[in-house]
Amino acid sequence: MSADAGPGVGSVEGIRQLATTRRTEVDDLEVAAYRLAEAASWGAECWRGRSGEQFVASMTDVSAEVTAVARGLEHHAAALEAYAVDVSLIQGSQQTLEARRAMAEQNILSTGVALKTIMREAQDAARDDLIGIVVESEYRSGERSTLQRRIDDEQRELEVVAGLWADLVEERAAADRRCIAALQSPEAMGSLPQVTGEALAAGSSEELLALLAGLSATELTILLEQHPELVDEAFLADPERVRAWWDELGQQGARNADGLTAVQVALVRGAPAIIGALDGLPPSVRVAANVFNAKRRMAEIDEMVGPIGRRGLQGDDELLAALARERAYLGRAVAEPPTVQLYLFDPSKSRIIEMIGDWNESTRTVLTYVPGTLTNMDSFYGKNGSLQQMAKWLEANDPDGTSVAFVFKDGVFPGGAEGSKNPAEFVGAFAQANDPEFARGTSKSLYDFQRGLAVDPIRTEPGYRDVAIGHSWGLANITSAEVHGATYDKVISLAGAGMPPEWEPRAGTTYTDYSYWDFLMEAQSTGGVWGGRNPNRSDDFDSRGYYQSPHDVELEQTGASYTPVWKLDDNHALVARSSDDNAPVRDALTDEIYEEQHD
Repeated sequence: MSADAGPGVGSVEGIRQLATTRRTEVDDLEVAAYRLAEAASWGAECWRGRSGEQFVASMTDVSAEVTAVARGLEHHAAALEAYAVDVSLIQGSQQTLEARRAMAEQNILSTGVALKTIMREAQDAARDDLIGIVVESEYRSGERSTLQRRIDDEQRELEVVAGLWADLVEERAAADRRCIAALQSPEAMGSLPQVTGEALAAGSSEELLALLAGLSATELTILLEQHPELVDEAFLADPERVRAWWDELGQQGARNADGLTAVQVALVRGAPAIIGALDGLPPSVRVAANVFNAKRRMAEIDEMVGPIGRRGLQGDDELLAALARERAYLGRAVAEPPTVQLYLFDPSKSRIIEMIGDWNESTRTVLTYVPGTLTNMDSFYGKNGSLQQMAKWLEANDPDGTSVAFVFKDGVFPGGAEGSKNPAEFVGAFAQANDPEFARGTSKSLYDFQRGLAVDPIRTEPGYRDVAIGHSWGLANITSAEVHGATYDKVISLAGAGMPPEWEPRAGTTYTDYSYWDFLMEAQSTGGVWGGRNPNRSDDFDSRGYYQSPHDVELEQTGASYTPVWKLDDNHALVARSSDDNAPVRDALTDEIYEEQHD
């Protein structure tokens, strides 16, 4: 509290009103907690099955959180009421001191005027005394001494008032500290205030994660809303340490139907922005966290639709259609059971990885499918799942049923910025797709993705394999990730674009290329795509030649065929499809991946 502001600054009535408001909220929350507990009891008795278990768990958690908030608000109210009493007493003391100071200052002023008048008279008398009888310093000396003593007394009074004022300032500061301590006490706020300070000062990402594990879901939500920078800080943690931390939390108490302890559940629900994207965590945990991220995004979309629909700007119909596609896709991710599994979902940073299949102790083949140029978030939302179709086909056609596929897009791909496209953007997209430096930047995320999965115990099981499949520019992303340190048992090119200058094939990795004649092959034949470092022209890739597509035209009596110019784009997309039109590539690719399992 500043002395200039006055130790009694503030409204006592306002502080008391804050306390009253909190007590009113306590009453409402206690009623809400009771009703939530009733709902949980009803669910336990009447709602059977997995969804019923989740409902009861959710209601029980929420009821406990509401009760905790009510207790905290009760402590807040008591602290504010005590603070109002302190401030009221300080304001009374301040008024008394202000009155004493004003009186002393007035007395000093009036006495000083009288003393100055006598001194002027002494000067005048001494000047007019021609014979030297008048001594200026002795002129009315008794009165002057009396007046000076009065001034000195009042000066001492001001010093006393200043000392008491300083004491009052410290008293107010102490009252402030007591109030703040009460408002932030464990009783009122749980461990959030202390953990917040420690989290902001954490020396490492691993230390930060350890601190977060001590908070409830509500406290985590509050902390990350107030300090979103902690989300990115957590992502710097080493995947191996992340896995060790998570496994340790899994030993702290009983586990629910999903195999999670209460501490782990709090992190999934309260910090989904971290848990849904933290490399090193089990895939099932990240998928569970991203259900909450998907629900939050659906709520954002619902809030956006009305205002967009009413404003009537050009392009809004297209925007609303895109939002509808996104919401429908996310609806499949939050459904029970889900038909979409999100290993990563952060639309604000253009990050999405869809997991296809069940990750468990039987998983032996991990397929990482990386699409190509112009892939954006909306590419994942299509009704027919065209982007995911090849990954889905390969996962579904594993004869042993031990494959899991990931459709990968972490960050902006060439030309993949969200929004409408114009001709200039298309030109820029293909320039990015032919830029090794662009791929070097984006491929670091692909390398980190593999590092995150590598800490799972299944990676050490016999027969485990990593297979990377890149369509078009996606191959450039994969081979650039290899330069960073990613390792695969098999790298497959579907009309792949190229490899960076520093790329070299890895011992123990097989490289294969499947292609139709398309516009990219036309461009590659000039040597201008990736400096001629193309999979269908490289001795390091087993090129299966050019497949004939339904779009190609056979030349009679020659056995040869050609692709009409207007079908070159169709051929480029066809190689990544699971339709019967692409059966030769689709089936050969399936055989290549899975026949080796039985060799």
